Amino acid sequence: MLAGLRRQEILAAAIHVFGKKGYAATCVEDVARQARLAKGTVYLYFDSKEEIYAAAVRAAVERLHALAAERMQGVQGLRRRLSVAISVRMEFWDQQLNLYRLLLTVGREAQHKRQTHELLRAGHAFYLSILEAGRDAGEIAPGVDLEAIAWAILDLVRGSNERRMERLTRRTPQQDAETITAFALRQLKLHADPGPDGHSPEPPQEQP
Repeated sequence: MLAGLRRQEILAAAIHVFGKKGYAATCVEDVARQARLAKGTVYLYFDSKEEIYAAAVRAAVERLHALAAERMQGVQGLRRRLSVAISVRMEFWDQQLNLYRLLLTVGREAQHKRQTHELLRAGHAFYLSILEAGRDAGEIAPGVDLEAIAWAILDLVRGSNERRMERLTRRTPQQDAETITAFALRQLKLHADPGPDGHSPEPPQEQP
């Protein structure tokens, strides 16, 4: 129990320091100082800065998967499930911008590319499973390229998160999630759920 808590403290400290100083400029001693631990204590749990980074990414993804499973429990129908799936991931990474910034920079370095590719494939599989369930339930006509649409959703989510991280937009995660969901449903030959007036809602417009 204590060991697990100590690991969480170290990983939280690492994400904070990585986000503030950058990965290259951070050393294990910086992480230890932020966690209020001796450097030797950190080395009891992790062999290197690279291992701390990899563990921090894995821990965040595990939290995301657990949150998505919780939020999607009991949600029925392709439209609703896809909307929740996109929203939960948008909101999660909006709250983890320091780690997301690391994924966009450190994750592209050669030694971390394998883990980054695994994350991308996992994200694609997550959306694809929802689309395939909709197809199996008869909500999507046969012949639609679900793999391509799943990749498009993932790319749109990533792009929206990156623009928000760089403060290039004033849109909220929920606004972007609604727009991406509406786009995906159009590609699937579906429409967003009708509003009170019986018409599908228009996607929100970019704020000046």
